[in-house]
Amino acid sequence: MSDDGSLVRNWKNINPGNEAPGVNVYGLLPWYERGPSSVDVRLLTIEPGYALKTERFSGEAFYYFLAGNGILTWHHDATDLSYLIDNDTVGWIPGLHAHSFENTGEGPMRCLAVTCKTQGTYKMRDGNFQKLNLVTPTIRKIADCSYGFHLDGAHRILGGGYQVFSPGKAQNDHSHEEEVVYLVRGKGKLITGGNEYELEAGSAALTPRNIKHRLINTGHDLFGYIVLEFAPEG
Repeated sequence: MSDDGSLVRNWKNINPGNEAPGVNVYGLLPWYERGPSSVDVRLLTIEPGYALKTERFSGEAFYYFLAGNGILTWHHDATDLSYLIDNDTVGWIPGLHAHSFENTGEGPMRCLAVTCKTQGTYKMRDGNFQKLNLVTPTIRKIADCSYGFHLDGAHRILGGGYQVFSPGKAQNDHSHEEEVVYLVRGKGKLITGGNEYELEAGSAALTPRNIKHRLINTGHDLFGYIVLEFAPEG
């Protein structure tokens, strides 16, 4: 961890742990390395023909499927419901709702999994999965576009989306609640608290609350990243 509390890692530089047969876990931003933060960021890979059944916990989970095809089984409304999932499927589920993922495709399934602890209570119908519409942006500007997620009902996840910057685009300095960024395509820099970090596809970055920071697209490709903002626990 740096002096400003930020943390940057790329899953390609991490030795994975084995969660279950055919399932590998890359711990990008484990909560125990950041003191009071209880946000955990992992990349999951599931081989063809294998499945991952999640453990229940007090909190909420966010998922973004980066590659592969499969089925989500979600114990919802006292019934096991099955949903088709493929790349750019995104959603969140309360940690107390049992769910599992099965890879039914011909190649590995890759999924960004972000969890956070909270003591909040959830309704039976809380949670949502959707296919992200990358054709019609929620907000379109000259050098960047935003694509929003439906996160209604989440307690600590304040908001999130998929942001795309054109080459040369740079954010202004800004600060807010704790934020997690995962770079899907391109390369660039995160400048935060006087420190500078190189980012490339597969990198995850944490910026603590109230620390000024900004992102810059330094490549010749689009800079596309998933961003989530979290309220303090409790």
